[in-house]
Amino acid sequence: MSEPISGRGLRCAYNGLLLYSAYLTAKKMHLAEHPCAYSACIVSGTVAVLGLLRVIFGSGHSDECRKLRDVNQGVLELMPLPLVNMELYIRSTGVSPLALSHAIFVLPLVGDLCCSIVKERRQCDISECLKDLTVLGNIVSLAYLAHVEENSIYMRMMLVMAVMKYAGVLVDSIHEGTGEDLQVCGTALFLHLLGRVLRQWKDKM
Repeated sequence: MSEPISGRGLRCAYNGLLLYSAYLTAKKMHLAEHPCAYSACIVSGTVAVLGLLRVIFGSGHSDECRKLRDVNQGVLELMPLPLVNMELYIRSTGVSPLALSHAIFVLPLVGDLCCSIVKERRQCDISECLKDLTVLGNIVSLAYLAHVEENSIYMRMMLVMAVMKYAGVLVDSIHEGTGEDLQVCGTALFLHLLGRVLRQWKDKM
């Protein structure tokens, strides 16, 4: 996997945008009230900080940086969406089996982390398949909830994640690694929309 085509300055800007978006959204809630959504912000903010550190101090440590980039991408792809889905479903259905079923992302996450750290992304077909199925399932789940709740913001969140996932595959086929930038920016927009959802909930109270 090669480095993204964007320069160091742009990558700093993208990660800074993600960090800022995660911070602003986390400020709108309390951990005790929205644990899953808050965790999604914490995870995304941590990935952004690690991304900034990699861009600033990562030159000359290619193997370590490659592993960190792969771990960051896996975490960013597999954690925020299911965590937010859990929060949205808990809001809609309570702490139900349907809401808790989104926690299955832990299994492909462990597999993806092992693949990135131990196998260095070699012979990871099963891990990649599980990751793709998990993301697709969560996108479909969010689309279903958006339809049931008739919530346009939910639908926009779903579209952002779908574009981020499948447009990322397209741009990676043009220049391997550029999907990372799209993933970071897409997650920042996703969290911004989550902040609008939180404001929408407060307005209805």
